[in-house]
This record gives sequence, structure tokens and C-alpha cells, in this order.
Amino acid sequence: MKKGKVFGKHQVVLALMLLALGGAVWLNMKFSSNEKYMGEATFVNDSEVSSGEAVQTAAKVETEDYFEKAKSDRQKALDEAQETVEESLKSATLTDEQREQTLGSVKEIALRIEKANNIETLLKAKGFEKAVAILGESDASIIVKSEGVTTQQTLQIQDIVTAQTEIPLSNIKIVTIK
Repeated sequence: MKKGKVFGKHQVVLALMLLALGGAVWLNMKFSSNEKYMGEATFVNDSEVSSGEAVQTAAKVETEDYFEKAKSDRQKALDEAQETVEESLKSATLTDEQREQTLGSVKEIALRIEKANNIETLLKAKGFEKAVAILGESDASIIVKSEGVTTQQTLQIQDIVTAQTEIPLSNIKIVTIK
């Protein structure tokens, strides 16, 4: 080392690395939450959350009417879809390929309805008095009658949905209705 030099290249690099490490630790502590655990639901009020975890929301609705109305609305939509498919299959202008496509979509809808019914039945078996499962192609909304869902119940719901469908945890929304 030359006389008169206080800091060398190595000391400057070491000081910068220590500052970067300190900054990373500070940012990690500032933005990480110790309250969340893997698989635990995030409660949402009016804001949108996309944390990659299951989302749980609470709603105040007339419970008895809601569950019955949701199921009757789903049945009406199913009946309308069935009528549309029957009409299109009766059409003489359909090609064989279009008929196969239509039948394929009918099978997909029937499978989705069967999965939703299975989820609802399993949720009732796990102790949820009333439940409605709304399945999309890549997401699921599960509505249950409950004052609040515990972590264990959230995991049970997620387990049931993932066992019946191929929907990832990040696309499962749990809504509680009191």
C-alpha cells in the first residue's frame, strides 16, 4: 500500500457491498409481513389484492335467499345453454366438425357443473352449512355461510378445490357470508 492513501479499491468495494447488504435487509424487513403464512387467506375489503395467495372476502347478504338464488340462477343458465346447444345440433347446416366442437363444449360444461356440485357436497361434509362453488376455466370462487373462516378451514377449502379441479391456489377466492 502506498503511503498517504487512506482507502484502497478493496476497502471501497467492501464498504459498498456492506451498504447494499444493509439496504437489502432494511427493504426486506420493511416490505415483508410476519403475519402471513403460506396458504393462509388474505382478507380483502374494498381494495384489490394480488399477492399470489387465496383471497378471502366477507359480504353481508341475506344468506338464505342468496344461496338459493345463486343455485337457481346457475340452473337457469344451464337450461338456457342446453336449449341453445339442442337448437344448434338440430341445425342442418352444421358440419361434423362443428357438431363435435359443440358436443365437446357440452361435455366441458357438464364436467364443470359436476365439479362444482362435488365441491359443494364436500364443503357441507366438512361442516359448512351452505356453500356455492362458481368455477371458471382458470379460477374458482367459493362462497360459504360463516362468521369467519379459520386458517384450517381455508386450507380445507383450498384442498377440496384443488383436488376436484386443476385450479392453482392463487386463483381461488373464498367469500364468507354471514
